[in-house]
Amino acid sequence: MVTRKQAERKSTLESLFTEVGCGEHLAEQPVHGLKEPNIVCTLEGEEPQTIVVGGHYDFIDRGTGTVDDWSGAVLLPSLYQSLEASPRRHRFEFVAFDWEENGLGGSRKFVDNLPREERTNIRAMINLECLGLTPPEVWVSRADKRLLNAYASVTRSLGFAVIGANVDGVGDDDSHPFLNAGIPVLTIHSVTTETLHILHSPADNLQAIHPDYYYAAYRIAATYLAYLDGLLD
Repeated sequence: MVTRKQAERKSTLESLFTEVGCGEHLAEQPVHGLKEPNIVCTLEGEEPQTIVVGGHYDFIDRGTGTVDDWSGAVLLPSLYQSLEASPRRHRFEFVAFDWEENGLGGSRKFVDNLPREERTNIRAMINLECLGLTPPEVWVSRADKRLLNAYASVTRSLGFAVIGANVDGVGDDDSHPFLNAGIPVLTIHSVTTETLHILHSPADNLQAIHPDYYYAAYRIAATYLAYLDGLLD
């Protein structure tokens, strides 16, 4: 489903969200200066406390941007589907951000536009960035300790290794505006010194994705979000 046209990426994501049942709760958030908006799918819970799950659908036009970050954005509808069938305490917002590659524009817009009460109600932001190159990893140095400990517990329970790979000084992601707003964050990714060269290059294409590693990221993320729903206040 990956395409080099931003408008088609938006359309594909909205179709996938609608297919899994989020059509009535799907919204677009315009980003100043851009044709394409942030795409927001809301899954209501019993309480107003919110967990935001994000990935970005814009890309650097040197490859197809399959890894960075179609791999994260296109996983959002499946994660919605994994949670939708069971009762939830928390409200989940699945956000496909635009303009990450240009100063985190979409995620900054999202955070800046949050009413004070809604910002206070956000308990965590889980970011999905560049998945499928290696077994899932986590950005440890940026992660909230409680979220990190929960991630480690879930990952071990599924039989996967807990791998930390920090990317400080190498790149940034859409968790940063949330972190600056005092919101706990955690990023799941697959970037290492051996795979970094793939990003922003012609090598960023579908062939770079390892299906087993990508499926592992889905399993961990889906189980982790369900676990956080019961763990967080």
